Amino acid sequence: MDLEINKKLLPMKAHYFFFNAGLAPIMPFIPTYARQLGVSQVGVGLMYTVFPFVGLLAKPLFGTISDKFRIGKQIFITAIICAAVFFTSIYFIPTKPTEALIDFDCNLMTILKTCEVNDNCTLTRINLENPDMMSTLECTLTCNHPDSQFLEEMCTTWNVSDVCNTNLTSIEMKTYSNMSKALEEGNCLYFPVESLSFHGTEVENPYCKSSTSMKCNTVCNSATVMSYIQKPRTETLQEPYYSTIQFQMLFGLMIGAWASTAVVTSLGDSICFNLLGSKPHDYGRQRLWGALGWGISAIIAGYLIDSVSHGKSVKDYTPSFILVFIMLTINTISVSKIKIDYRQEPYAFGKVVSLFKDVKVALFLLSCITFGICIGSIWQFLFWYLEDMASAQGCDSLEWIKLLEGLAMGIQCFAGEAPFLFLSGWFLNKLGHVHTMTMILLVMGFRLVCYSLLTNPWLTLPIELLNGLTLGVYWSTMTSYAYLIAPPGAGSTLQGIFGALFEGIGTSVGSLLGGFIFQNYGGATMYRSFGIYTLIFGIFYSSIHAFMDRKKKLTRKESYSRVNQGPDDQQL
Repeated sequence: MDLEINKKLLPMKAHYFFFNAGLAPIMPFIPTYARQLGVSQVGVGLMYTVFPFVGLLAKPLFGTISDKFRIGKQIFITAIICAAVFFTSIYFIPTKPTEALIDFDCNLMTILKTCEVNDNCTLTRINLENPDMMSTLECTLTCNHPDSQFLEEMCTTWNVSDVCNTNLTSIEMKTYSNMSKALEEGNCLYFPVESLSFHGTEVENPYCKSSTSMKCNTVCNSATVMSYIQKPRTETLQEPYYSTIQFQMLFGLMIGAWASTAVVTSLGDSICFNLLGSKPHDYGRQRLWGALGWGISAIIAGYLIDSVSHGKSVKDYTPSFILVFIMLTINTISVSKIKIDYRQEPYAFGKVVSLFKDVKVALFLLSCITFGICIGSIWQFLFWYLEDMASAQGCDSLEWIKLLEGLAMGIQCFAGEAPFLFLSGWFLNKLGHVHTMTMILLVMGFRLVCYSLLTNPWLTLPIELLNGLTLGVYWSTMTSYAYLIAPPGAGSTLQGIFGALFEGIGTSVGSLLGGFIFQNYGGATMYRSFGIYTLIFGIFYSSIHAFMDRKKKLTRKESYSRVNQGPDDQQL
């Protein structure tokens, strides 16, 4: 069999691969990055509530401008450059000043204490970072304004002559604790100090004859311990999260990045169909390169963050931002080779508006919104749901939950979305858009109901194979439908409108409504509710189309009968 390589489509394949490879290293980690900048959970929630509406406005607006003035390629390239600039600029947001305070308590024994623990698996997390239970926690303490009683203990009990008869305003010492002897009680974590050093003087099993305590700034050799004690510096007057420079800069840059990404996605699909010409069902074979790019880049970024730098501070994300810049730069170069043949028909927005008076088009748009609600609940809450399920099985789940999430993402991408993007054209040719969308809705409803019935988080892995029959086939179905019904010269406008309704309304409603149900009734109830709704809507969608098709056939049959009636029969 002779294989032909369509060189005209190579830049498009490169675009999907490198653009998605450029988003994967940073998009999933924005909430974590925001938290490390000092942005509260409320601030992150506000941002992700606004972002879909940014896409809702940007996609149809720039799609219309692209069609009206026939400058799709120029806007497309500009949006990729803007995405690269906005995303990489996030790296330069100044971090909020932090402090790591720990209590130094000295009595019959000396301990380091922090009461900033907010989960019951703290020791398990520390042990996962230090599998060798005999490892030593080394902390450098800087204690400002130590009280005179403690200085006297150091002088008389510890025989540290450097502090005798002095009025030190600050002391610095190193403490050493055996990790295996750490204790957790309530919200507090205790590390017994086995030895400490001060100005070259070593003190074994330090103790105090009189109880004394002070707060000290500390730096420890355990990233996990530091993550519990390092907090934004407390100010005399607590400023609201929305007034901090970190929130304002991140929010502004992410709005620009989100809008740019939305425009690139919408115009990219429009340009792809322009290049495909009479073969719109081959769209999935181009889009699958995006799934591969995302999957490969996400694995690389996850390894760099978790294994190399642990992702415990803002600067640990440096490799991710470098990867973003490189991939999007290559993407910009690759799309400059694209040649677009614009149709000569004048742009008529009125024809676009008239499309939505068609019941079938309106139903298809409702199905896109419904699918968006479902996929939004998966994107935002699936891993949260799995982590809650795993934590109910005990702290041992911490050893494998991230592995499970990584495997789930891998199956979604490589075993689900990518192969079914390749096969999506076959489904559309065999079933047509209506029956394919019905299949997508019914399979998605089944998928969500399966989530709601889970008791073992590992059983999510076979369910993720359904990501192909849902999201993988959906991309081709939505975009090719918009292309086929678009009036001449209005392809980008239709892609923008369909994409905006899917993302701006569908996924945002899924996130907001899903969040409310999840918080008040739990993840199982949320997925069961959405699953049953989607199954009902899928049956309704198919039934309405069947009814309209039957009515259309009956109308045709009646018309045919009238035409073939004789004059006398017609009078009757």
